[in-house]
Amino acid sequence: MPALQKKTKAQIKKEIINFLDKTSGGVDPKPGKYGCGMVHHNALILATSYNDTPRATVLEFFNEGLTIYIFGEPGGKIANLKRNPKASAVVYEQPLDHAKFQRSLQMFGRVELINVRNNVKLFNAKIKKWNLLSVGKKLMSPFLKEKNLTGKAADETVIKFLSALNIIKFTPHHVILKEYHPDFSMHKYEWKK
Repeated sequence: MPALQKKTKAQIKKEIINFLDKTSGGVDPKPGKYGCGMVHHNALILATSYNDTPRATVLEFFNEGLTIYIFGEPGGKIANLKRNPKASAVVYEQPLDHAKFQRSLQMFGRVELINVRNNVKLFNAKIKKWNLLSVGKKLMSPFLKEKNLTGKAADETVIKFLSALNIIKFTPHHVILKEYHPDFSMHKYEWKK
C-alpha cells in the first residue's frame, strides 16, 4: 500500500481543480458528423432536497476552477434549488477500473440560478463560452427539420429553447477528494473554504 502523503490545502485544491478540468465537458473544436459540438467526459450527480425529499440528477457540467456550471431544464431540481440553495454533488471517473489509479469528488455547497431574467449578460456569456447555440442546433436538428426551420427561424427557435434554461452555478465550500489505488487502498483528502 502506498504511504499516505501529506498534502497542503493549496495542493488539495489544485488537484481538485485538475480533476474537474479533466472530467468536465468542453467545446469540441472539430465536431464530426455525429458530434454535437461538445466533448463529453464524466457526468456529475447533483443532489438537491426540499421538504425532506431528496432528488439526485445526472448532468453534464462545466467548470471554472472550483465553480461548477450546469445547464438545467425546468423541473424538480430547479424547483428544489429555488426553495433550498444547499446542494451536494459527486463526480467520479468512469468506468470504474481497479487496475488503475482513479479519483472521485464529493462536494457540498450552495447554488445560484442564473437565467435570462436575472442576469442576461452572464447567461449569454456562458452560452457563448461553451458554444451552446451550435450544440442546441445540433441537438434540436430533428425538431428543426420536422418543422422546416432553417436560418434565422432555426436560430430564433434554439435561442428561445436556451432562454428557458437556468444555469446552475454551484460553489462548493467543502470538497472530499478520494484516490483509489490498484492495490485497493483509498486515500481521502478534504478541502474547506
